[in-house]
Amino acid sequence: MNTRKLLWLLPCLINALPAHAAESDEINVLKTQVKLLMQRIEVAESKQTNTDGTSMQQFMPTTSENTGNPSISVIGTFAGSSMSGENGAHSDSFLPLSEGEFVFGAAVDAHTRLDVTVTAANGSMGIEEGYLTSKLPDGFRLRVGRKFIPLGRANGVHPHALVYADTPNGLVNLFGGEKLIGEGAFIDRPLYIGDSAHSLLFGFFQNTNDVAFDPTGSNRFGAMLGWTGMWDMDDATTLELGSTFIRARNGISGSSRSDILGGHFAIKNSQFDHSGWSLQGEWNRNKIDKGVSQNFTDGAYLLGEYDFNRNWLAFARYDFSGMTGIVNNEHAYSAGVGWKLSEFQSITLQYKHTSNALTQTASNLSIGLGESANEVFFRWVVAIGPHRPHSY
Repeated sequence: MNTRKLLWLLPCLINALPAHAAESDEINVLKTQVKLLMQRIEVAESKQTNTDGTSMQQFMPTTSENTGNPSISVIGTFAGSSMSGENGAHSDSFLPLSEGEFVFGAAVDAHTRLDVTVTAANGSMGIEEGYLTSKLPDGFRLRVGRKFIPLGRANGVHPHALVYADTPNGLVNLFGGEKLIGEGAFIDRPLYIGDSAHSLLFGFFQNTNDVAFDPTGSNRFGAMLGWTGMWDMDDATTLELGSTFIRARNGISGSSRSDILGGHFAIKNSQFDHSGWSLQGEWNRNKIDKGVSQNFTDGAYLLGEYDFNRNWLAFARYDFSGMTGIVNNEHAYSAGVGWKLSEFQSITLQYKHTSNALTQTASNLSIGLGESANEVFFRWVVAIGPHRPHSY
């Protein structure tokens, strides 16, 4: 019997208890224990998501779940920012509709699902993600198409789903201002060892990232391997560990390549009243082989979050970046608060200080190499229509 049927059955069992037994202390204790069990089942179902935020229920065998009639949602991000840097550098941007997302998804049949995300920003539209997900024998899952590369915890998540309003500087210096996106095939398989859950991933894709792989922005093919594992530390706390390796030709010379090795962790505590805390971080290194020399770019961040209740949260983040040949490493410190008005609306206010800006950060901020800057961000995210659950 699945958990959904159990949830319907348990209230019936409680109500079916004899009226005269309700006065018994033993029966009251049993009722309390059953109600707590129902709550734990609901929490377990809410956590039953894949690393890319896709609900396991979406891949249940079905031929009726909105087949031929896709679910459609629209997500709007209204963002404002103010930056002041050295030597009089200054820029402001207040509440434009910085990005609109149109998300379409449906089961093609009992074995395959199609998801497409179309974005509109800066007067143009494009397909941000568009891929098929198919179930294969022995628990394998195949995704084919265009999608965010599942590297660490931040790159594979849509920006509006992140608790902070910017991109960690460590990822900016590795991949530029945009996420690392690829077109290809990705196959993964879950594994269960004792009380832990694991996922192994292999991917082959092409991309045009001009920071990590090719300064000319030409298509480069790469392969990746990934592993993620999750353990329950207690009834309310989980530990996640993961590692990713990517290799691709970088176009700098005939036989040169870029190797990206990264690791991440996340400890999360979530209580029944929606309070809790989390600590997570990731580190990635890109080794760029130029044929006669090698350059290294390191990017990392550490994020702490505290949820006061279902509506209010606070967070702080430290960013680190380093590059071969540059003595002073880049550091950035952020702090902010978030207000979740509902599942469909949230507001974020964030402050950030960056010192010793490296090449990509300096370019994004329009300041000089090695200079410092202060930024304030305001983000208002609204959504209408059904949308997929965010990653746990």
